[in-house]
Amino acid sequence: MFDVSFIPAFKDNYIWLLTRGKRAFVVDPGEAAPVEARLEADGLTLEGILITHHHADHQGGVAELKARWQAVVYAPGNESITGCTHPLSGGENLDILGAAVRVLGVPGHTLGHIAYYTPGMLFCGDTLFGAGCGRLFEGTPAQMHASLSKLAALPADTRVCCTHEYTMSNLRFA
Repeated sequence: MFDVSFIPAFKDNYIWLLTRGKRAFVVDPGEAAPVEARLEADGLTLEGILITHHHADHQGGVAELKARWQAVVYAPGNESITGCTHPLSGGENLDILGAAVRVLGVPGHTLGHIAYYTPGMLFCGDTLFGAGCGRLFEGTPAQMHASLSKLAALPADTRVCCTHEYTMSNLRFA
């Protein structure tokens, strides 16, 4: 299994850093500079990038990272993702740093939104947050409900790794 930590970005984004030894993958790098700084500080080599959806704050750093590292890019195949090398739609099984990762189609926030699940951990992009879920920019309420139901069916001990810290504002809204 890989180790997981986060790299803060923008005002409230999380870029998830997956490492095994000196090998690394990142999830939703909206900007490259904080990723590059962390990789350099820890002496890591970027092997791959996992993208959940097409919004710029989730893929904005891909081109710059790919210019420096020969990283593969897994991303929704039906969305416009810079540098995508492995288009996905959900249902695929990946090997990420020696761990089995299942790709889940979770439309709602965007039509092609995907999530990445490995036993005990979910990288869900903008589908699920602390005390809330993502806004419907392209999908329908029925799609979001089906996607959230899919995530709710995961084991109860699953750690949810969302890509924004909205918990306090979601609780104020509720």
